[in-house]
Amino acid sequence: MTRQIAAAPARKPRDIGNAIRVVREARGISQGELAEANAYDRFHLNRLEAGRSTVYITRLLRTLKSLGVTLSVTFDDGRPGDGEGSPGG
Repeated sequence: MTRQIAAAPARKPRDIGNAIRVVREARGISQGELAEANAYDRFHLNRLEAGRSTVYITRLLRTLKSLGVTLSVTFDDGRPGDGEGSPGG
């Protein structure tokens, strides 16, 4: 059974960092453990979770993989429409 952890749409880096923190804490993993598993220091992970650091997409994906989660991306142009993603609604 797959357990979903709800997250609000990520509009800023801190939204992604917060989602990582929520999942990490739900898994009972410390910042030090997650940082070590991904070959970077705890200071960098702390800044990432706080939205005060940028990260390459490959590192982000590796971090999510080590947490056992996947990234789901939806692009929204902010215009009203039917949500199907096609131009003009």
